Amino acid sequence: MKLQDPVARYGRGAAASVPGLVASLPAQSVLLVHGARSFEVSGAAGMLSGFGRDVRVRRWWDFPPSPEVRDLAQGLSLVRETRPDVVVGVGGGSVMDAAKLLCAFQDVPGDEVEEHVRAGKPVHTRRTKLVLVPTTAGSGSEATHFAVVYIGDSKFSVSGPALLPDATVLDPALSESGSAHQRAASGMDALAQCVESLWAVDACVDSRSFALRGARMLLSAIEDFVLSPHPGAARAMAVGSHLAGRAINLSRTTGAHALSYALTRRYGVSHGHAVALTLGAFMDAHADAGASQLRRTVGWSAHRQALDDIAGLLGAPGPALSGRHFVALGRRLGLHMALADAGVRTSVELRSLAAAVDSRRLSNNPVRFNRAELTELITGC
Repeated sequence: MKLQDPVARYGRGAAASVPGLVASLPAQSVLLVHGARSFEVSGAAGMLSGFGRDVRVRRWWDFPPSPEVRDLAQGLSLVRETRPDVVVGVGGGSVMDAAKLLCAFQDVPGDEVEEHVRAGKPVHTRRTKLVLVPTTAGSGSEATHFAVVYIGDSKFSVSGPALLPDATVLDPALSESGSAHQRAASGMDALAQCVESLWAVDACVDSRSFALRGARMLLSAIEDFVLSPHPGAARAMAVGSHLAGRAINLSRTTGAHALSYALTRRYGVSHGHAVALTLGAFMDAHADAGASQLRRTVGWSAHRQALDDIAGLLGAPGPALSGRHFVALGRRLGLHMALADAGVRTSVELRSLAAAVDSRRLSNNPVRFNRAELTELITGC
């Protein structure tokens, strides 16, 4: 199939338009991928009544928050059974990633999925259409051409243009039902994406523009969204997190995200919170770094401009204090902001955490860190 640019539908109550959107694609068979609880709690389940009797809808939801290849194989068996015209992913980042991966690997036998994931070849085509509806603000997965899946404790990314959806539906009301902790963690994930997009090695004019716009919207609303949510805050967070996703779709993420996956798998820290735990330390290290510590393709003036932009967004008087302002924001949102509080307390655990970082992901960080330097960086977290 020829992939087109995603068509976004936005607005409070927009989730109710999903059945009509699906019908316009058109579709007679739909596989609805959703979270175990979020689908009902968020109010997204209300869309079910909109599907006509001539549309067959099957649902897949019994997979863990961080799906593994074996979970993906189970979902693919359902794809082969139902032969959907459209896969609709309704949920947080993991749910939308699962929907994307079902489309990417629909023709791969279950016992060959791990081989394809490990090979890491880009996915350029898919036969099934894809609609994504985020219920958090947010992972930005609805705007990216990559998805995450685990093999044991190891995280793998699958990427390619075929993972971009045909349509995205942004309904701010869906994000209001999460707990305060969920809203804080998701919001900090989106903000971290904006920060990392500003300083990433692969940053470009467009990614920086998306990141700046997204960060301004997120920071204008995140404290209200977490502590005293209202529709205006939810609207700003929905759009801001989508812009963050569009930013990382171009720039990719950097050091704090690279460290976060082991924190989530080993210590059970939610993804956005795990990113936030080390991002302040990266801000400090980047502010202290000299030109000789930057990667060869990173210009000194561009790097300093990114740090100045981040300080300005956070209301810090300069880059040296950005980390302190970011950590203070996390604490105001009710998040613990120390690795020790997450269970990382010994030097052995810190070294192991640093050793778990994928060097390819870390290569997008503007400042170079070897394993010992990375361990030293997180020792202060």
